[in-house]
Amino acid sequence: MPVLVQTRAVSRPLRLLVAEDEAVIALGLKQVLLSAGYEVCAIVATARDAVEAAGRMHPDLVLMDIMLRDGDGVDAACTIWASYRIRSLFMSALDATSLHDRAAAAYPLGFLTKPYRCEDLLSRLEQAARVRVGA
Repeated sequence: MPVLVQTRAVSRPLRLLVAEDEAVIALGLKQVLLSAGYEVCAIVATARDAVEAAGRMHPDLVLMDIMLRDGDGVDAACTIWASYRIRSLFMSALDATSLHDRAAAAYPLGFLTKPYRCEDLLSRLEQAARVRVGA
């Protein structure tokens, strides 16, 4: 059961934007998130679409792949943070210190190294709901 986000009027599930260019991974991720009670407001495959969708849909959190079809997920996450104050949880097969250093400007919730366990992802999302991601 997901931790609900408190707003002034109502508690609601965490709204997530998924930026993942591997369609099979994105659809599997969506199923896991929906089954856990989270809301997936959009799935996008490019950095450009991630920035556009974040501005249009105002999710609570972006699940951001590092290497997207048209560019760098870190750059997209930095733009999303600077423009909309929406944090990202990075998902990548890469786990380099230089990547973490560069991503710091996006004020990330953290990193999940692929392949990750569903339990680890859901634990991070519960943490996100508790800290009220945009704070």
